[in-house]
Amino acid sequence: MARNFTRHTGKKASDRTSLYSAVLTVLTLACAILVSDVQAANAEKHAAMAMDANTGKVLHNSSGDELRHPASLTKMMTLYMAFELIEAGKLSYGTKIRFSAQAASQPPSKLGLDVGESIRLIDAIKALITKSANDVACAVAEHIGGSETRFARLMTEKARALGMKRTVFKNASGLPNEDQVTTARDMLTLAMRLQDDFPKHYELFKTQTFSYRGKTYRNHNRLLGKIRGVDGIKTGYIRASGFNLVSSVKRDGKYVVAAVFGGRTSKTRNAEMTSLLYKSLKRASTHQTRKPMLVATPKPMMRPSIPPRRPVLAEPIEVGRAEPQIAIARVRPNDVVQGRPTPSPAYANRPSQHQPTNEPPGRAPGTLQDQLALLLARSGVVDDTSGEGSREEPEQNVRGQVQGRVPNGPYQVQVGAFGSRQEAEQSLEAVIRRTNRLLADYVPITEPVNNGSRTLYRARFAGFGQAAATSTCHELRSLQIDCFVTSQR
Repeated sequence: MARNFTRHTGKKASDRTSLYSAVLTVLTLACAILVSDVQAANAEKHAAMAMDANTGKVLHNSSGDELRHPASLTKMMTLYMAFELIEAGKLSYGTKIRFSAQAASQPPSKLGLDVGESIRLIDAIKALITKSANDVACAVAEHIGGSETRFARLMTEKARALGMKRTVFKNASGLPNEDQVTTARDMLTLAMRLQDDFPKHYELFKTQTFSYRGKTYRNHNRLLGKIRGVDGIKTGYIRASGFNLVSSVKRDGKYVVAAVFGGRTSKTRNAEMTSLLYKSLKRASTHQTRKPMLVATPKPMMRPSIPPRRPVLAEPIEVGRAEPQIAIARVRPNDVVQGRPTPSPAYANRPSQHQPTNEPPGRAPGTLQDQLALLLARSGVVDDTSGEGSREEPEQNVRGQVQGRVPNGPYQVQVGAFGSRQEAEQSLEAVIRRTNRLLADYVPITEPVNNGSRTLYRARFAGFGQAAATSTCHELRSLQIDCFVTSQR
C-alpha cells in the first residue's frame, strides 16, 4: 500500500511540474510576442535626419522621408505663419489675440486663459516656443484664419510653397489627428526656412524661460544651454508620435539642423539627438554654398486675412562612432577612503533647478555609440508623464520648483584629482563657471582616495544616467576640459 501511495504522489508531483512548465512556456512566449510588438511599434514611429545647412547636404538619413506624426512640431508652422504676417505689416508683437470658447477648451499643455481674454502676440509666440501651449496655438490660428480648420488648410498650402512635399496639417497645435503627418525632411526644410526668412524672429527660439501672470515656464528643449551652439528649435509629443525634436546648432562656422522622431522617452530622444549632432558636426562644412531661398510670396487668394477681433468658434541617426571615445571607468572599492563623498560648496550655494535623472539601469556601455545603440534597442511603453494630446514633457514652474532634490543616476564625470579637498572644490567651481548651465542638473562632489602614501581628492559631478554622462564629457572636452566617465555600480 505504501508503494502505491508513493507512486500516486509521485505522479501528482510530476503532473504539477508539467503544468508549471507549460504555464511558464506560455508566459515566456507571450512576453516575447509583447516585446516584439513594442519594438515594431517603436520602429514605426522612429525617424532621424541631419542636414548641413551650409551646403544642403544630407549627413544622416534613417526613414527621413517616411510619414510620421509631427505632434507639437506643428507649432513651427503656426509660428511661421505669424512671422510672415508680422513682416507683411498685418500683425505686430503688440497685436492682441483673443480667446474663443474653442481656444479656451483645448487640452493641456495650456496657459489657461478664459473665453474673451486676450494675450499679446509676443507673449503668445513665447508661450508656443517654451510651454507649447495648445490653447494659444488655437487662438492664434483663429485670429489669422478665422477658424482653426481654415488655418490648417493655409498651413498645408504654405508647406507646399516652402517645398514640404508630404506634410498635411489638420490643426495648429499638433494635438492628435490621424491625418496630420509630416516627414523628418519636411521639418528640416521648415526649420531652415524659419531661419532664412525670419532671422530676427528666429532668435525667439533661444528663449529658455517664459514668464506670464506670475508663473515662469522652462523651455521643453533641454539641449538649449547644454550643448554649445544649439539655438532651438522645438519639441513634440503625443502617444502616436513618441518624443520628437528638431534641433539647430551653429558652431565654429558650421551649421547643422537635425530631426529625431519617435523617441521612447525624452531622455533617449535627447541622447540620440546629441549623438547625431556631434557626428554631423564632424562631417559638416564651414563653406556656405546653399543659398537661402527668398520668402515665398503667396498668391493673393491664399494670403490669410485677419478677421475681426471677436472670438470665432472653429468649424463643427546610420549612427557613427563619436570621437574621442569615452570609456566607462570602474571604481575599485578598496581605493576609496571609507565615508560618503562630500558635496562641494558649489552645489550647496546654488539653487536647485532641475529634476533628478532617472534613466533605466543597464550594463555600462563603453562609448557613446554603444550607449546610443543600447538605448535605441530597449523596448517598452513611453513614460506615463504625458497623456494622449496632453503636455509634451512634465511641466515645470521655475518659480515653484521643489528645492533640495538630488540627481540619483549611478554615473559620474570626473574632472580631476587633487592634493587637497580645497583644490578639488575650486576646480569644480571653475568648471561650473565655464560651462554655464551644462552641469546644472548634477551634484559636484569631492571624494578622497588613497594613492600609496597620500590621499588625493577626486573632483566629480554625480547623478548622471549613462548617455547623459558620456555626452556631457564630450561637451566638456570640446571646451578643453579633460574628463572621464565612471560608474558607481
